[in-house]
Amino acid sequence: MERAPRNRGFPTDPKEYKLYEEVGEGVSATVYRALCVPLNTFVAIKVLDLEKCSSDLDGIRREVQTMSLLDHPNLLRACCSFANDHQLWVVMPFMAAGSALHIIKTNFPDGFEEAVIATLLWEVLKALVYLHSQGHIHRDVKAGNILIDTNGAVKLGDFGVSACMFDTGNRQRARNTFVGTPC
Repeated sequence: MERAPRNRGFPTDPKEYKLYEEVGEGVSATVYRALCVPLNTFVAIKVLDLEKCSSDLDGIRREVQTMSLLDHPNLLRACCSFANDHQLWVVMPFMAAGSALHIIKTNFPDGFEEAVIATLLWEVLKALVYLHSQGHIHRDVKAGNILIDTNGAVKLGDFGVSACMFDTGNRQRARNTFVGTPC
């Protein structure tokens, strides 16, 4: 299978995808490994139940917009997104090695060596510098949001609590709060 390319047109019809196993779960979404059948490419599909998330539709819109518009090799981008009944599907590259947290838990119970940590954080810092240059703050950098593919590429994901530095009013006040989730 090919890796998910950035510029190809991904279909917005759920019938064009074959869902496989669940690879992650959060408060408002479940992530599946899937096959984009027309492109013969494995992807990750984040499935959000819009009925469960109805109180934060603006936040979901901002997250998907951020993932679609920002373009940096160390940021996880959305290939496309679309509604499927009461769900929003966000199609992303599949990061087959998983998160840094998953790798630590399954293979390195004593933690990563310093050189590995330095390498991962260097890649994450490049993503953060780019985000900040575009006026965005991630606000949830943690091992569970640092994703790695089978080639060792490092990408920062999960923009659910990110904020824009140029927000005003309530969004500006919210930007100044402590947020995030453990690990």
